[in-house]
Amino acid sequence: MLDMQDNTKTSYETGASQDNTPVIPLPNPGEGGPVHPGNTNGNIQDNTPVILLPNPGEGGPVYPGNMNNQGNNNVNNMLSNIIGTIISTHPRPNVPCRLCNSSSTRSGYIRFLNAATGYNPFVIFVNDSMISDNFNFAEVTDYERISDGRQIVTVMGENGYIYVQKPIDVTANQYATVAIINTDSGLDIQMIADNGCDRGSNMACIRAANLAHNSGALSVVVGNQYVNFTNLRYRAVADFESIWPGLYIYTVSRNMTARFPGFGGNLLLTASIAVQKNRNYTIYLLNWKRDNNNDTIKALIVEDM
Repeated sequence: MLDMQDNTKTSYETGASQDNTPVIPLPNPGEGGPVHPGNTNGNIQDNTPVILLPNPGEGGPVYPGNMNNQGNNNVNNMLSNIIGTIISTHPRPNVPCRLCNSSSTRSGYIRFLNAATGYNPFVIFVNDSMISDNFNFAEVTDYERISDGRQIVTVMGENGYIYVQKPIDVTANQYATVAIINTDSGLDIQMIADNGCDRGSNMACIRAANLAHNSGALSVVVGNQYVNFTNLRYRAVADFESIWPGLYIYTVSRNMTARFPGFGGNLLLTASIAVQKNRNYTIYLLNWKRDNNNDTIKALIVEDM
């Protein structure tokens, strides 16, 4: 917030170009430090505006400057200390349908997400075609074209041991993520539809999914309650919500009622996300490790172009 006695407008307020204007990211809750007070010689203050740090749990969008991805203005390049992992996926036009059969003229798209902690890398097959022979935890494959209808997915160890082998139903012209997840008895797979984002011009879409086994209900708050995904139980996937481009702080918490989730409750994760226009974001909540500590939560963000 700027000193109200200073009537000088910033270039963002006046609509001027932001191409060369640096962005000041918001601190994580509890962080911060002194702000230079200006010239204090002789108790004379200059008229330089002072930027106040937010209170814990507060935040919101920060104007990210030029979002045209030209030159060095890509906002993701300014976030070398992001907590968590962001994976960007790009559409590949005219991809050969190596998973299609000759009897089908319609196809959909699937990819795989390894959300199962505590296992060595997997080998993934769809029918008789290998998708990956070294699929590690928290990795995401590219989309593959595949014939619509029922297909068989096999998840096996590098030693040939089959953990899961079950059918999935592929819908023509639709996109889906097949997540490998932990269960009480071992492993399973879950189909997650990736269509259905209804966003306005120059906006983005965001959602959250709880794939953290035995985590209980989790709540995700983006940008000081700008977007809320509350009470997400294990295997729950929220609907997409539209959001303006910008730099946001998000929190993952068990506290469902506090004004700022996690303060006075059980805050599990605080991190930043840079949202760019015309893209979809999914915040996948995973376990760090396979143990009885349900609070070891990791966020894997997948950005779709």
